[in-house]
Order: sequence, then C-alpha cells, then structure tokens
Amino acid sequence: IEDLQQLIFDLHNSNPEADVSVKLVAEAGVGTIAAGVSKARAEGVLISGHDGGTGASPQTSIKYAGLPWELGLSETQQVLVMNDLRGRIRVQVDGQLKTGRDVVIGAMLGGDEFGFSTAPLITMGCIMMRKCHLNTCSVGIATQDPELRKKFSGKPEHVVTFFQFVAQEVREWMAELGFRKFNEMIGRADLLEMDDAISHWKSQGLDFSKILFKADVGPDVATHNVCNQDLSGDIGEGCLDRKLIQECRPAIEHQKPVSVTTPIGNVNRATGAMLSYEISKRYGEEGLPEDTIRIDFKGSAGQSFGAFLAPGVTFTLRGDANDYIGKGLSGGHLVVSPPEECPIVAEENILIGNVALYGAIAGKAFFRGVAGERFAVRNSGAHTVVEAVGDHGCEYMTGGRVVVLGQTGRNFAAGMSGGIAYVLDRDEQFAIHCNQSIVDLLPVEEEEDIQELWNLIEEHRKLTGSTVAGKILNEWEATLTKFVKVYPTDYRRVLEEQKKKQQVLEEVA
Repeated sequence: IEDLQQLIFDLHNSNPEADVSVKLVAEAGVGTIAAGVSKARAEGVLISGHDGGTGASPQTSIKYAGLPWELGLSETQQVLVMNDLRGRIRVQVDGQLKTGRDVVIGAMLGGDEFGFSTAPLITMGCIMMRKCHLNTCSVGIATQDPELRKKFSGKPEHVVTFFQFVAQEVREWMAELGFRKFNEMIGRADLLEMDDAISHWKSQGLDFSKILFKADVGPDVATHNVCNQDLSGDIGEGCLDRKLIQECRPAIEHQKPVSVTTPIGNVNRATGAMLSYEISKRYGEEGLPEDTIRIDFKGSAGQSFGAFLAPGVTFTLRGDANDYIGKGLSGGHLVVSPPEECPIVAEENILIGNVALYGAIAGKAFFRGVAGERFAVRNSGAHTVVEAVGDHGCEYMTGGRVVVLGQTGRNFAAGMSGGIAYVLDRDEQFAIHCNQSIVDLLPVEEEEDIQELWNLIEEHRKLTGSTVAGKILNEWEATLTKFVKVYPTDYRRVLEEQKKKQQVLEEVA
C-alpha cells in the first residue's frame, strides 16, 4: 500500500489543483485496500463491479472476473465507517448501473457518486458489437474512419434525457422512503432487506445480514463524505517545491535564467513535480528553453526525485536518490553523482534506487553509479547513461536510448518493444542475462549508432566526471567492439523498412 500512497503523493504534486481517485475491483478484502486509499489521502475511491465492461473487454473477463459491486461497496462502507475514515473520501461505484433504483440501492450501501457507461453508450446508438479496438464500429462511435463516423446518429439530448429519467426515478424512490436530501440516504443499509417473494430453491438459506449490516457508530463518525483530505503535509507551504517555485519565479514568468543551490533530504519527495506543473500550466509541453532553470542539490533525495520534470529544468544532485527517480521525465535533465569528498568507488556502489525513469517520455538523465532494479521500465523517450543496473532493466521499454557502462542483472529487456539499449559487455556474459524473446543482440557497427553512443558517453563524462566514461573514450577503438546493441525485433523491422523506402525515394528524385 505504500507504493500506492507514493503514487497518490506524486499525482497531488504533479497537479495540486486536481483530485485523485483510485479505482478498485470489487472483491473480497477490497475494504482494507479502500481504507489504505483513504489514509493515503486520495479524494475518491471507485468500487468497480463485475457486471460492467464495454468495448473490447474479453467475454471471459466480463462473465467470470470480479464480484458484484454491491458486495464490494458494502464491505468498503463498513470498513471505512468503523475506522472513521469515511468522512474524508468520496466513495464512487460503477458496474452496469442502469436505473434510478440502482442508484438508490448504491447510496444505501454507501455510495456518494455513481458511474454510468454502458447505458449512455446505448442511448448514443451503440449496438454492443464489442470491436471498439478494431476501428470498425458500424455505428460510428469508436472509430476514426470518416465513412463510418457519418453513421453516428447520437445526440447530446439523448444522453441528457436518459439521466433526467434516472434522476426523476431517484426522486420518486426518495419520496417513497421519506428522504429529503440525497446525503440522508447514504449508508442507510438498514433500510434494505431481502425480497421475501423470492422462493426459488437456490435462494433458500442465503444470509444477507453481513452485506446489509450498518455499522453502529456514534454521531461524531461520518457515514458519507463531509470534508476534504488534509494535504498540508503533502503540498503545503513547507514543501520544498514551494520554495523552489518562489526562487524560480523570474524564470517561470519571464523566462529569465535562474540558478539555485539547496540541500535536500529523503523527506523531500517528488521534488520538481510541482515546479514542472507551474511551468506546464504556462507553456504547455514546450516548457522553457534549455537550462533556463538550473538547481544544484546536495544530500540524499527522497522518492520520485525529478518526477515529471519539464523541459528547460536541469537538476544536478551531489549525493544519492531513492526509488522512482525521473518518474515520467518529460523533457528535463537529471545528473546524479556522488559528492566529490565521498570515498566510495562510484561504479561499484548503488547510487539510485529501483524503478528509475518509470514511464519517462523525454529528456536526459546521467547517473554516475549503479542503479537498482527495473531501470528505465516503460521508458518511451528519455536518453540515459548509467554505469550498471540490477534485474529487469529496460522492461517494457518502448522508446528512447539507454547506455549501460557495466554489468546488468537478469531478465534485461523483457517486453522491450521499442528504443535501443547499448550495453558494455566486457566479460561476454550479457547474452545470458538478457531476455531475448523479442529483441536482437547486435554489434555496434553503423556509423549513426557509433556517433550516438559516443555523444552520450561524452556528455556523461562531461556532466558527472565519470572515470568509467573517460576510460572508455580513451580506449574507444578497443572498447567499441565490447558494446552490444539491444534492438527490439519488430522495431528494427519497421525502421529498416522506413530506411528502404527513403532510399527508393532518394533514388527516384
């Protein structure tokens, strides 16, 4: 649950004005997870039932996965109320809600908000062909094909009318039950009972008392959402990013170069995320010109250092960093190296934690030391140099460049479908550690690759003072043959086809 809490923390920092909601599948024990979500200070928790599933969901998933939303919602409500966690979080529910009666039952079981998907799709003309992922929707809803889109007959008024009928039915049920306000109805599971008219032999002996149980708590314990989460400790005035934003105000507002030096400790998490939010809010994806903001840190950075770092921002850290460094890197630059007075041999010691550069889309990162496990997992555009990595490096990578100037752990490149990795294999053991199911291992021979590799290693040496990079560059001719190019098979085929087409066009021209 601590990883989930860190994710919620990161999201709050990446956009302090947004609410965070966590979707959970209705299953046994979902209440315990929902309690963790509430403690982690998410604004909402969504309990999703097994009856839902539109579009391209497999029939087996729709029929056999998950539990009814009623079971998950009931457990969630009871656990949250009994632990006095209910008042600060919105409980949402979905899973084939169709009528006002469904909404009323959901409210009595503890729901604040209700999600409709299949029914509104039907009002827009969906005929449930279940091929949304094929771009061949015959009624023009889930397709980009101009001819098929002409067949779309839905109108906003159809959806509005549907929800008006749902709301009217909710009002009728509330009047029949004697409720004036919707909030009065939330959590009143004691007003639900099993229908005595059902006399089927399969229903005999069923006991719904635990599902329809209403927790016996005092009047000071809320049974529905009555307040907001206290985020003062996450994104309050004491946050390091608040200080950085003030010091970088000339750069943010007028694009004037700013240089800042500050200490950092491991209590400072997601450093740079809120700063990047302020930049993105003004300049969008383009960000600031390169190196407009330069911040030098010294110390041990907390989790998610440099998360979502925007273009134009360079973070230099003299010290080490915890997990998730460079998470979602979005164009910024990261440089991490041990302090000059540190006696350790950098290339033999862990410098950064696990899951570095998770989901990075752009930017550069240079690490003068060893990275933990799952380095560059889901990297889709960042360029990085590191001096050794743990297990599962470049897992599910889809783009970018990774240079490893030392050993790798096992299962390298598992699920890697794009991008290129260059690995220095001095002892010729890399093939054993690499998962070669969808990648090819090639020597670095093409001039374009050689130049790219040289430039990255030279930049790494220049920014970090790496003696490992210096030695490689000094012995370039001998060392180049030791590098292995990790090239995803399908990615390679597509790029080579593009090159052939380009050559044909040049010959014709």
